[in-house]
Amino acid sequence: MGKSKIICIVMSILLAMCQLTPVRAGSLRGPGQPSIQDVQKSLASQLAANVSSKRMAELENSLRVTFAALPKQNGELLGHQAVRYMLHRQMLQRHGWFLVGLEPNDVAPPPYLNGEWVTSFLQGLLEQRLGGRGIDLHELTALAAALEDIVHKETAQRLETTYQLLQFPITAELDAAEADQVIMTFAMLYLEGNFSHNAMDLPVLQTYYSQDYADWREVGNWFREMEMRYLKSSSGSVTKYRMPALLKVVDEIGKHFGEFNDRECKNLKDMFYQMEDKRMVGRVSLSEFYKKGLHSHWNFNEKADYLRQLGALDESDPTMPRVIGPNYLGARTNCLESSSLYAVCCRNECEDLMLHLEGVIAAPKAEPERIAQLVAALPSDSVAAPRKLPTALLGRLQDVAVQHGGMVPLHGRLFAQWMHHAYPRECPFPHQTGTVSPLTPNEWMREAGQENAKASAEEMQTQVASDTCSGTGPCSEARDLPWSSTEELFVSQGTPVHDHKEEQEGGWTAFNVAMLLLAAALFVTGQWPHARELPAALALLEEAAGASKRRADLQKCATVAGLAAAAAGFGILDPSAFGLAACLGIVAFTAPRLLAQVKTKNDKSWA
Repeated sequence: MGKSKIICIVMSILLAMCQLTPVRAGSLRGPGQPSIQDVQKSLASQLAANVSSKRMAELENSLRVTFAALPKQNGELLGHQAVRYMLHRQMLQRHGWFLVGLEPNDVAPPPYLNGEWVTSFLQGLLEQRLGGRGIDLHELTALAAALEDIVHKETAQRLETTYQLLQFPITAELDAAEADQVIMTFAMLYLEGNFSHNAMDLPVLQTYYSQDYADWREVGNWFREMEMRYLKSSSGSVTKYRMPALLKVVDEIGKHFGEFNDRECKNLKDMFYQMEDKRMVGRVSLSEFYKKGLHSHWNFNEKADYLRQLGALDESDPTMPRVIGPNYLGARTNCLESSSLYAVCCRNECEDLMLHLEGVIAAPKAEPERIAQLVAALPSDSVAAPRKLPTALLGRLQDVAVQHGGMVPLHGRLFAQWMHHAYPRECPFPHQTGTVSPLTPNEWMREAGQENAKASAEEMQTQVASDTCSGTGPCSEARDLPWSSTEELFVSQGTPVHDHKEEQEGGWTAFNVAMLLLAAALFVTGQWPHARELPAALALLEEAAGASKRRADLQKCATVAGLAAAAAGFGILDPSAFGLAACLGIVAFTAPRLLAQVKTKNDKSWA
């Protein structure tokens, strides 16, 4: 074998070792999403960013209060689940983004870098770089900024698609009318959540929004307000616009559409609670829910099975199923699936209440008396303050404290349930992990094998007819909200991470020892003076190669493999990377020789 071939094999092994990650290459979730390289660059850029920059400072300040109140691991560091919890809250409250991959009930632990979604991959990438020691406030800020950065890159890709649909060169200078055409076309595609249309679809799409989309006048005016604010007002007397100027507009549309959506959410909330069941606060009977759907333009028509899966159906009274207000209003059925990375959902109003408590308490847990005092003085959209908390509610809080040695963890299921009782129209009822799932209608239909997530008119009429309560008699009596004593901590209460890190750094696993022994054997093999004394495995490889003159090549390969094994043994090289690279190296070395043998035999047989 010539030197050039040896170099090619060695370079192939090293390249595989350097670049390999246990996820597929390219896009993380199909066409239109940023690539793995984009995600890696975004994280590296934000980690290196100047913390004093205006954007990073604002983002860090918005995270600071909750960060201070969360249980820490290894000093002032957040663990894996705490980071997920914070990012989910941050993005939903800051932009109205329900990020795919940060579902509240998704508590599956690492392996890192095996996540299918961008968010899981990004978090795993950072945690792997940090060696599992936990994440501090600056790193958390960088992670949040990187997520926003990735969304920005998707927006840029979508704007290029819009230019192509309208047959504008991406380098074109557009006049005001053309710029407006681009922005409004982008807006329609954003509402569709679909940028895969072709140019022939645009007239149909424009007709639908101008004639059939009920709220187009209002939402169209909002889009043009954004255009005026971020394009024309900031451009002064400029009459021609390049793509970067338009990108600023559509980027801000994505960041602020949640604010516009809040108006729609408020209308939905007001209509929902007009139907509120007076027997159980914060809930609407399924019969009334469907009755409104049958006799108005409001789409209150989700199947009971789908509502149950969303965690929005209260069946504590089997004879009278009820829809839980906060759970339904914040459910994926009411979200706009406008991006492959996020959905725009109604803000969780309970988070504002929690943020106030976290800011005052500034600790992961507090005495029940202090919490009761703070909540009694804390108003919400539907609860006036100050108020006297009911005796039963105070008793529940004491019960939670008893389970935790006299203190109430702020980030556990029982306290979230207590907040639901204290603010039943704002705070969702927290179901036990694994019992519900925030699926979109399409996801639920695929999983449940259903053709539609909406109940048919017949199904709704049957439910309405089954309601025999007339507003008087036994069924008119008030009922207590359901209570479950099962506790789950959304964020672990300070379990140290450093033990795991020390085990990795100071402990010797079977893999470490095996790799070092393999390295020693390979180094010895590479220097062994007689071909007949090669170990059996390498002798087999040499035999497969078909000639003893390959010994020098084997020695060089053994030396490279020995270096790699030593790196894996000392924890420098990822075990998965080592395993796959070794396999690739063996295949690259033996395959040509085996093929050559087969060819020789075939040639002889033909002769």
